[in-house]
Amino acid sequence: MPAPQSHSTVGAPLSQRLQTGAGRTPAIKYAAPATGAGHLARVRLIEQIDRATTARLILIRAAAGFGKTTLLQQYREHRLEQGKPTIWINLDAGDNDLQRFVAALGDGLRQLLGTDQPTRDSHDLLDLVMTCETPFGLLFDEFEVIHDQDVLDLVQQLLDALPSGCVMALTSRSVPGIGLGRIRARGQLLEIRPADLRFTYEETQAFLHDKRLLPLRDNEIHTLYRCTEGWITGLYLASLSLSGRDDHAAFIASFSGSNLELAEYLTEDILARQSVECRDFLLQSSIPGQFCASLCDALTGRSDSEAMIGQLERANLFISPVGSQQQWFRYHPLFASFLRDALKRQHPGRSEQLHEVAALWFLQAQQPIPAIDHLFQAGRLDEAAARIDEHLDTLVDSARSRLLLRWLDSIPGQTLDGYPSLGLTYAWLLAMSSRQQDAMRVAERLERQSAGHAYVPLAIRCMYLGMTDQVDECCRLGLEVLERMPDKDCHLYVALAHTVASALMSSGRHEEAQLLIPSAMQREKRLGGGFMGYGFGAIQAVLDLIQGRLNSAFTRLTGMRDTPRPDRLGGHHGAPLIVDVLLGLVHYERGELEEAEKRLARSLPFAKHVSSPDVVIASHVLSARLACLRGDRQGWLRHLVDLQQLGEQSGSQRVRCASWVERLRVATLDRQLDNAAQALRNAELDADWDRPNFTKFGTDGDTPGIARQRLRIAQGEFRAAAKALRQALEHALHWQHQRRALKLRLLLALALDGQGQEQEQEAFEELTQALQLASHEGFVMSIVEEGEPMAALLQRWTAQQRARCRELRIEAGFVDELLRRLGVNSGAPAASPSAATTTQHQLTEREFQVLRLLADGYRNKAIAEKIFLSEFTVKSHLQKIYAKLEVNGRTEALASARARGWIE
Repeated sequence: MPAPQSHSTVGAPLSQRLQTGAGRTPAIKYAAPATGAGHLARVRLIEQIDRATTARLILIRAAAGFGKTTLLQQYREHRLEQGKPTIWINLDAGDNDLQRFVAALGDGLRQLLGTDQPTRDSHDLLDLVMTCETPFGLLFDEFEVIHDQDVLDLVQQLLDALPSGCVMALTSRSVPGIGLGRIRARGQLLEIRPADLRFTYEETQAFLHDKRLLPLRDNEIHTLYRCTEGWITGLYLASLSLSGRDDHAAFIASFSGSNLELAEYLTEDILARQSVECRDFLLQSSIPGQFCASLCDALTGRSDSEAMIGQLERANLFISPVGSQQQWFRYHPLFASFLRDALKRQHPGRSEQLHEVAALWFLQAQQPIPAIDHLFQAGRLDEAAARIDEHLDTLVDSARSRLLLRWLDSIPGQTLDGYPSLGLTYAWLLAMSSRQQDAMRVAERLERQSAGHAYVPLAIRCMYLGMTDQVDECCRLGLEVLERMPDKDCHLYVALAHTVASALMSSGRHEEAQLLIPSAMQREKRLGGGFMGYGFGAIQAVLDLIQGRLNSAFTRLTGMRDTPRPDRLGGHHGAPLIVDVLLGLVHYERGELEEAEKRLARSLPFAKHVSSPDVVIASHVLSARLACLRGDRQGWLRHLVDLQQLGEQSGSQRVRCASWVERLRVATLDRQLDNAAQALRNAELDADWDRPNFTKFGTDGDTPGIARQRLRIAQGEFRAAAKALRQALEHALHWQHQRRALKLRLLLALALDGQGQEQEQEAFEELTQALQLASHEGFVMSIVEEGEPMAALLQRWTAQQRARCRELRIEAGFVDELLRRLGVNSGAPAASPSAATTTQHQLTEREFQVLRLLADGYRNKAIAEKIFLSEFTVKSHLQKIYAKLEVNGRTEALASARARGWIE
């Protein structure tokens, strides 16, 4: 048979060629939609199709608005660019007539392949396909319109008849009846489903910024992405509304299925196409966030909901299974909110009735949480309060504190008066959420109701004292209140005991804290041994960390993470926020920065809403340091500004101070000493908490006093710094603050080293003691974060002491790892320090790298790109190189380096 037409002919629109051909089919049948400038290239999906070399059928299946046709058109363009013959066919309901389908496909194929071979019936069509010598592509758009069995059978036969290298691609809203199981079993099917078609977050950014030209901030894009779940039409319709507005953030926050443009689209293109029976089912089943067949039977009064759900799945009506067992399902969030809004408009009052039905079903299924949620939505507040009270232990045990607080905020005070246990729980939940005034108001109301509740305001005050670092008064008052508290009040006792134990530990009363924890855990066991017990495990991990037992803290925390506690709802608790933050801190100390970043990224959004200053400080300061290590100074500063603002909002001196201490640390290491001095002055305005016997894990090694001595060393005040550090070290050892002592020894070694050759051996002795603990326990970053001064000292220590590492009980490999992380060039000579500087003529590995690139002729921006740093950081490295070489610019620096033989 004739060979296919040349690429130049094939590339011309088939509809144009058919206008002058002998075909009987209208040209528009073969007209692919134009590729719009506003469409985003689906590169990853085209690459996925290209990789599926064994596929004979590409099925692009999803609900309306997922970009099926756009992807098929981009695939068509991709094939044409590669010179592959391709035909596009627009299907419609008339194609359920077999003869018309054969005629349309036959006409198109004859034109594509350049042949006069007749296609009078399906046999002729199959002969034409089977005898084709060159691979081609057959693209069908909107295949869901095909339901005639004869046509479906012919498509199956066409698939079987396709010669090697040929491919058929379909777009469809529903599952086509063409024997997919058989094709899949032969490995010849590539399915592109809604999860594949959804925009990724990066694609969403590109679409909104580059295609829709919207100046949205990252957090606004993230919110829009989350509510649309990457549904392309949802994003497009949202962008239409946004383009005419200035209040982007407010619109995005309120965007839902009730949005006018979105509601019109869903009504006209989705709901109007369904039968009355299907529409009613959709509206009624939208009430719960997730549903199963039995629940839908209760909501709709039907007995065939399982079949209806299956029908919705096959029709791709924005439904997806929840979990692998496919018993529970949910609608796309925007579709669900549209359906609920439509139900309220079309059937006023029906939503509340259905919420009551759902509440009863969940109660009978022993699922109190969704049941109570539906009672609130039904407006049944009295019944909701009764059910919360009935299941209170279960709810607290199941770590639903934020949900509980939201519920209790919605219940009128008069209703709460009838449930004292709810009032107690409400009070301590408010206290733990930094809502102290609200907590005291609830506590005093309880006291007015009953003199037996006189201890409640005192307990709430004690929790406030602990959160604001007034630990001595917290310990005195807290121990008294715990003695007076009734046995039955387990929840408040455990919450207060946690506060008091933490305060005892922070003030150096470790043994008392250890004695209190077991008695509190006994009460916690009476609650079911659930979520609240994590807090006491975290306190013990904090004590391990403070006392320098990093390995023990790591083991304890990973055990808590990997051994979830069973709850009373048949599930398991995940580890709470404090465990994640502590694990992030331990991973950071061990130098496991990627794992630390994962933990902290997950924790940071929630840390902003807790009352614990240390969770807030550790999550923000560590996130800032990790950003700084990546060269992201803007991200570093952003985290610290957020931290300062949280300190202002909460009134916490220590939170505000921690933001300035970190700025002071980095400015000191960058030799920006004027900025460092100003940061120190700001930090000292909020430094009342900084005293020898007080320590908390968020600021254990980062107090204003420690930062002050680091700055003194950088300013050359070595003797004054050494004197202060010796005294601080003595206090730290007395109070068993070994992690703090490690940091103090490191700085003391630098202070001694700066005094000149006569103090070098004493500096080495302090560094040796620090390395012994660090090597044994795995403290990496406490050493590495001291930067270039530590790099130079450690390099000289290694040159003198490496042979004695085993004798000194220091792992030689550990020291090598420290040097590697510090960027020390092991081949560079280790010079002795002078009183003026500890790093004269001593370049780090990173500085050598910058110097070599400078010698190769690269400018600052190019150097930054090559070694993945910011341009600011490159400039900083150059200034340090100039200072060490005692030169005034790059020309002199290169001449000096060549004279020393460091570069050619």
